[in-house]
Amino acid sequence: MNKKRCNIGVVSIYIENYYFGSLLKGIQNIIKQEEGRLFIFNTYMLDKFRMDIKGDEDYYTFSFDHIDSWIILIGVKAEYVNRIIKSGKPVVFVGQRSYCGNCTAVLDDSYNGAKQAVEHLLSHGHKRIAYVGANNIYDMSQRHAAYKKTLEEHGFYDESIVYEVSNPVPNIGKNVALDMLKNGIDFTAIFAANDYLAIGLIEGLKDANIHVPEDIAIIGYDNSDSGKNNVPALSSINQNTFEIGREAVRTVMRLLKGENVGKEVLVISDLVIRESCGCIYKTTDDIITVDVINQKNYMIERLEDVLYKNSDLGTRFFALSISEIIKLIPQITDQYSWFCFGQYTGDKESKYKIITQTVVDNISKSKIDKSIECTLESFPPLELMPYQNLGKNDVVLVVPISTEKKNIGIMSYITKIHEETTLFVYEMHMLMFNLLGIAIDRNLVMTDLKETLDSLKKTQEQLIESEKMVSLGCLVSGVANEINNPIGIGIAVTSELKSNIHKLKDLFEENRIPKTALLNLLEKNNESSEILLSNLQKASNLITKFKQIALDNSIDETRIFKVNDYINDVILSLDLNSRNMDIKVNLKCPEDLYLICNPGDFYRMLTSLILNSIIHGYDEGRGGEISIIFEKTDKSLVMEYKDDGRGIEKEIYDRIFEPFFTFKKDNDGLGLGLYIINNIIKQKLGGTIECESEYNKGTRFIIKLPLSLIAQ
Repeated sequence: MNKKRCNIGVVSIYIENYYFGSLLKGIQNIIKQEEGRLFIFNTYMLDKFRMDIKGDEDYYTFSFDHIDSWIILIGVKAEYVNRIIKSGKPVVFVGQRSYCGNCTAVLDDSYNGAKQAVEHLLSHGHKRIAYVGANNIYDMSQRHAAYKKTLEEHGFYDESIVYEVSNPVPNIGKNVALDMLKNGIDFTAIFAANDYLAIGLIEGLKDANIHVPEDIAIIGYDNSDSGKNNVPALSSINQNTFEIGREAVRTVMRLLKGENVGKEVLVISDLVIRESCGCIYKTTDDIITVDVINQKNYMIERLEDVLYKNSDLGTRFFALSISEIIKLIPQITDQYSWFCFGQYTGDKESKYKIITQTVVDNISKSKIDKSIECTLESFPPLELMPYQNLGKNDVVLVVPISTEKKNIGIMSYITKIHEETTLFVYEMHMLMFNLLGIAIDRNLVMTDLKETLDSLKKTQEQLIESEKMVSLGCLVSGVANEINNPIGIGIAVTSELKSNIHKLKDLFEENRIPKTALLNLLEKNNESSEILLSNLQKASNLITKFKQIALDNSIDETRIFKVNDYINDVILSLDLNSRNMDIKVNLKCPEDLYLICNPGDFYRMLTSLILNSIIHGYDEGRGGEISIIFEKTDKSLVMEYKDDGRGIEKEIYDRIFEPFFTFKKDNDGLGLGLYIINNIIKQKLGGTIECESEYNKGTRFIIKLPLSLIAQ
């Protein structure tokens, strides 16, 4: 009977560099012995881009149906960890203490390892020993505790030479070296909480002509390949991450069998003495072999291939749509035998259903672009994967593709853990994941921006129409008031005519119509008819003018019009006398000036200028003068508009042409008057507008229109 192969899921932000690469190699070593399958969940994009979980922990359930037990490496989001724990399957933490009663943590014995490092520096006679580490990482907090306790026992601990960092990488270590130089170096040795920080410190001190170990002794932690090959070779604590990975699998297998393994399993660390602490010593494991040289050459070749591909693919990302970017996702990774990408359906009711879009099988040389739906928990679909034929060295990578704006989907592929992964300081595919996330978010932002701009454009058009309606309202008000007089006279005359006709009728019925009375009534009726006709003609003329102005205001049509007459009609339509203001408008315009343009634009410009003066320039009941002067020059037709109102305050002068800006909050305007005037003059009439104003001394607008608007 065939033994059931156990599927172990390892969750990690990174899968390459000395620490994570060594852990994964150790994990795989025991899984191969147990004939299990290794699923690695690379959560880099979740950590980099997702600041929240959209209020739905079910998002983290991808591939849950395939996993029998879990190993969680440091740095994984708490929400994800909680969801894994809720699944009820055995969980082992690596590099961090378990905060769940049913889980076990496999840890480096960081306390005793750090104690060895500090005691070795003390044995060299160092009393002032600085510390650099990231105490937000559990292992490093233990190293700091041992450093502090050991120095306190000797009476040498000094908080002022403890440097805490957020991220333990070389460039941060180099920056700390600069801080040390600024503060003044009053110590003779440094204990760095990992090798990367130590290497950065050595580099930063070297730039300042401070040499290790001649001037300052340094010990790191991890015993990384980078530390071994550093100049000087770095003394370090061998964390034995490979063995920690092996022990994590042994522990999780025991949990699967129902054994009680306790809360913590510690893996002993050893001091590895090299040159940076001041010792003259070379261990046999530091001897450079042909295999080491070949491994490094292979690493360089792979690095060159990845950089070349990344530069080309990254450039293409920013020129494509989201759907086109998704088609390129299989090219993000390399050296896979099988690849699958699934995209979220986006249907809230389907609870994160996945539509498998692309399957590439490099062994059978086949590609499937058939859409297959599955649940988030069952991705990747096992029926599409060469699941039963996975080799002992094969691992299944599962990578959620998630950006700051959106959960896109998941890619999964079968590959191998390469030997050179432990030589890299940073994750090889970090750059491509970053470019992918940024490119997708850029696309989403550009789409949102376009929709927003379209919406704003529609809103602007609606508001401009609203301003047109305000102008039309003024026109209607003016029409009503101007026509009121002739119509009122007409009504009175008609009433008198009616009375005269009744008198004539009464006299006729009484059969007593004196000639003088008849002539008198006929003469009165004739006068009344002439008055009535005159006022009706006046009303008709006013209606014709107002109708033309209203038509100009509602349609976009170019025609020739006489400027002098048109402006007078506009002023008449505004009915300034009825506004309880004694505002006089003086017009100086050549009689032979005709323009060819849309008179509606001219009307809106002029009414907005006059209404702006009335609303903002004068208090109710106050008199004033507005002057409009036209002058033709060699280069343009100049229109000077000037009022003697209150003017514009200096503080707001620069903002008068901004949309929705008004300095009179108690009126019903939208703050679009001068903004619309500016747009009409520049965009519709092709001219320019300048404003000159001083508070309490009036406002002057100089409008220059192109000579091409003048009708010959």
